Order: sequence, then C-alpha cells, then structure tokens
Amino acid sequence: MVGGLSRAQREGELELHYQPIVVLATGVIDAVEGLMRWNHPTRGFLTPAAFIPIAEETGAIVDMGRWALQDASRQCAGWERAGLPLGVSVNISAEHFAAGTLVDDVLGAVEGAGIAARHLVLELTETAIARNFADAIAQLTELRTAGVRIAIDDFGSGYSSLGRLASFPVDFLKFDASLIRESGDSRETAVLRGIVSAVVAIAEAIGVSTLAEGIETENQRLAAMELGCTRGQGYLLARPQPAAGIAELVRASREVPGPA
Repeated sequence: MVGGLSRAQREGELELHYQPIVVLATGVIDAVEGLMRWNHPTRGFLTPAAFIPIAEETGAIVDMGRWALQDASRQCAGWERAGLPLGVSVNISAEHFAAGTLVDDVLGAVEGAGIAARHLVLELTETAIARNFADAIAQLTELRTAGVRIAIDDFGSGYSSLGRLASFPVDFLKFDASLIRESGDSRETAVLRGIVSAVVAIAEAIGVSTLAEGIETENQRLAAMELGCTRGQGYLLARPQPAAGIAELVRASREVPGPA
C-alpha cells in the first residue's frame, strides 16, 4: 500500500470528489468539500479510510495535502469562470501543520489558481489543533489574515472548550454527526441538544457560522435547523461526486439556467 501511494501520486490516480454544503433554509448549494479518492487500478475507488492513515504514518499525507490544495483551487477557479462561485473546503492534516509548509502551500495554491483567498476553506479537527496548539493558531491566524477561511471539523468530538472558541481564528464550526442523530426523547438527548443549541447561539453571536454534518434523514435535517445550524451536509442532501457533476447540482439549487 505504501508503494502504491507513491505510484498513485505519480500516475495521477488520486482525485477529489466534492460533497455539496447546503443552506438549510433555502436548499441552495453555496460550498463544497473536496474529499480525496484513490482510483486504484485493481481495487477501484478507495475512500480515505482505506489509505489516509497509512499516508499519515509515512508522511506522504503532506504531499497529498499540497496536491489537494492545488487541485481544489484550480477547480474553484473553473466554477467561478462558469458563473458559479463556490466556497471549496480542503481537509488539512496535523502532519501538514508540523511540516512547516502549510502557509506557503495554501497561499501558493490560491495564487496559482488565481482565486480570491476567501473562496478556500481549510478544514481541520480539534485534535490537529491540540497537537501543537500555539503553532497551529499562529499558522491559522496568518492564513486567515490573508483571507483564507477556517472551519473546525467534527466540533464536539475533541478537546475544544467554549472558552477557547472565541480565541480560535475560525469562520465555521462543523458539528460532529453524532450530535444530531435521532435518539429518542430521553433526558440525555434533551440535555445534549440544549448544549448544542447554546454553542450554536454563542458561535453565531461571535460571527462563526455553523454546519451540521452527517445529515442522512429528514428528521436529522429538521433537528439541525431546530438547533440553529445554518448549513448542512450529508447523504440526504447530496453525496460526494466527481467535479463534473457539481455544476448541474449548483445550478438546480440556485435555479440558474445552464449554458446554451
């Protein structure tokens, strides 16, 4: 698998599929998340769970992350030329922080594609930030000052506290899917949803937008809206797919006519 990853990068077997991010109140797609896929010559498309852990262990994830930033930025530029401006999210690993090249890699991708920095969103987990908190915050602050937007992924599953939230250079909170799963009318569920609702209110009050991940049922979509989340992502709303299929979905959500 390790040797295969080197070949995959060299032979262009890696690609990004994109999952739409939807404004829950309107159904409009205003952003997408780039999710890495490996088009393996014998095993077909592999999802990140099959190869990202190995890439992290070997350090290959840094080169893969750099490629993802460049590819997503180029695709973002293509959608913008087509009259469909979209925010594009790319996942950033803790190893990329540690490598010391993240700021240059991000800004290089943005400048190389000729897109506005605000169109690129970096997604990172609480765990990635906590591994070297001060250094991570310094890098994120520099990137955000340059216009790049920041999202904390799987919020509620890691180490962050509400006290730290105000100090994060962050634009979006993506709530862990477990926080919106239906689990009956138990007291535990009511308490959990009360906490999430309070965090959403605090986030919105300090200018941080909120997004619910893992929406797979209509009840989960409604629960996310009741909690105050403004955006959602999940199989109910749209599945990840190759870039070629995104423009049609975006036009349909925005009721924009296609090319003549």
